[in-house]
Amino acid sequence: MSKLIVLSNRVSLPNPEKSTAGGLAVALQDALQDIGGIWLGWNGEKIKNNQHPYFSQTKYQGVEYITCPLTEEQYDGYYCGFANNTLWPAMHDRDDLINYKQEEFKTYQEVNRLFAHQLYEIAQPDDVIWVHDYHFLSVARYCRELGMQNRIGFFLHIPFAGLKIWDLIPTAPSLIQDLCQYDVVGLQTEHDQKQCMEVCHQILASEVINSDLLSYNNRQIAIKCYPIGVNPELIQQVAQQETEISHPVFEFEDLTDQKTIISVDRIDYSKGLIERFNAYEEFLKTNPEYHKNITDLQIACPCRMEISAYKNLYDHLKSRIDFINQEFSQDDWSPINCTHETVSHDELMKIYRQANICWVNSLRDGMNLVAKEYVAAQNSEDPGVLILSKYAGAAEQMSEAIIVDPEDRNSMIKGLKKALTMSKAERLDRYKHLMKGLQRFNINDWRNAFLEDLRRAEALKIFTPQLRKSYNRVVQY
Repeated sequence: MSKLIVLSNRVSLPNPEKSTAGGLAVALQDALQDIGGIWLGWNGEKIKNNQHPYFSQTKYQGVEYITCPLTEEQYDGYYCGFANNTLWPAMHDRDDLINYKQEEFKTYQEVNRLFAHQLYEIAQPDDVIWVHDYHFLSVARYCRELGMQNRIGFFLHIPFAGLKIWDLIPTAPSLIQDLCQYDVVGLQTEHDQKQCMEVCHQILASEVINSDLLSYNNRQIAIKCYPIGVNPELIQQVAQQETEISHPVFEFEDLTDQKTIISVDRIDYSKGLIERFNAYEEFLKTNPEYHKNITDLQIACPCRMEISAYKNLYDHLKSRIDFINQEFSQDDWSPINCTHETVSHDELMKIYRQANICWVNSLRDGMNLVAKEYVAAQNSEDPGVLILSKYAGAAEQMSEAIIVDPEDRNSMIKGLKKALTMSKAERLDRYKHLMKGLQRFNINDWRNAFLEDLRRAEALKIFTPQLRKSYNRVVQY
């Protein structure tokens, strides 16, 4: 019987006593949970360069987890290097931060080949393989070189760069060729889908069959939009549970006379953190009546601190928050309460439910599940308000949010003032429309839509023993 094999950079190993932090980890767990299958990827650990990466496996509630560590060289070159020093800034339109190194690209290819080889070892000819995100643009190419003719799909969780950005990456033609070894390529938004089609067509001179189908090297590749969703019913259940949290990250009992804003971001230059705090500072200057009546609750998790752009942003953010708090604090009130702790998914849903406003300020974002989770967690009788950047992928679907321009300080200030003064009737109306959208295309619909298209992809011949033997000689480590 055909099974589903998921490959992602990080695998969230099962821990019944601990919730995952959210985002892709939660999305993939939900997607695999009720149909079973295999989840393959990096376990988050590093080993010495003279050690060989080894795969281990565990099974939990119908899902088999197969993971391996990376060597220090692989972590530096593949993860910190090409993936996050070249591809990440490129996909987020930060041409000023693209740092391409040939050796890092070679290591990126080495890790893609490593996981392709493991897929070759575990996959049966009729299994369906679903590869996730920018870490693995080249995996399908190595699978094909191994003789694998499985249906292989790819989903990009972040934005897709335009042609001008790809022109800045020396190996772009090779990467786009690799992308066209997948049967189905999924993007978050229609904008990203159109950019992907254009890039593939222009760089490879591929034939455009229709608005979401290309032909290249005698293969057809479907390139379509699948906006990732959440599980609104489950989030609602978790958010309204009355179980006490032993050490809550925010004490809402001390904020009963405050309007609260919640923002949840990794400390990344794509999230518009500095821009948001600059606008918040200006709002406090021009609206002194809100002093002691509003508190910004920020969960800002440090990440990729080995990369100088992230370390610099972390330092800048801390000094900016300290400056604003020193500028406006009165008595026991500070305008910003920021934590760098990782908050469990369950606690996060409860925080969303209690906060009056959620502010998502991305400068560029594939989707942003914070926006969707916040709406899903709200009290249907007294919902909060979502402020959403027009550059977040979620804005395509969530037009009933207050849409702001994170590059325009006045737009953000007006958006915040509107959220703070919005009537209950308007909050209810906006919430109902937003919630209907979440229910219309949830996490299961996202999974099913992608996998149905992947399973409908043109059937390929299964690999033969001769092909196996031949490609066993080709791939060496």
